[in-house]
Amino acid sequence: MKKQLARPQKPSVSQALYKLVETIEWSVTNDQDISTIQWNDPDVTKPTDSVIQAKLDEMNTEYDLAMCRHQRALGGEAVQYNDDGDAIGWQDTGEDGYPPIGEQLDYIYHNGVDAWKTNMIDPVKARFPKP
Repeated sequence: MKKQLARPQKPSVSQALYKLVETIEWSVTNDQDISTIQWNDPDVTKPTDSVIQAKLDEMNTEYDLAMCRHQRALGGEAVQYNDDGDAIGWQDTGEDGYPPIGEQLDYIYHNGVDAWKTNMIDPVKARFPKP
């Protein structure tokens, strides 16, 4: 029987704004699009789009790591989700985002160390940069 675990929530513009400002006098038409923010508080300066995007990027990195942990908690075989949250397939990923060691070694055998580093390691390092 599969474990029932709450799936992490994808970060939204609203969540980023809640973390950045104390006012709640704003609205968002599309919670994945910064350009749809309507600012209604004349006493509080709206954060710039680049500040909001930086917060969203930070939250998305945390979300990606939380998804890896969530997937690993489901037993190592992990559901991949598209942007709408629909399950689209299965992949075995580690908590850190790297493929299983057997898959990595097979990739090195068939493609070489340089291709392994470029195609398997560098994307994970870019997705989860060191703080």
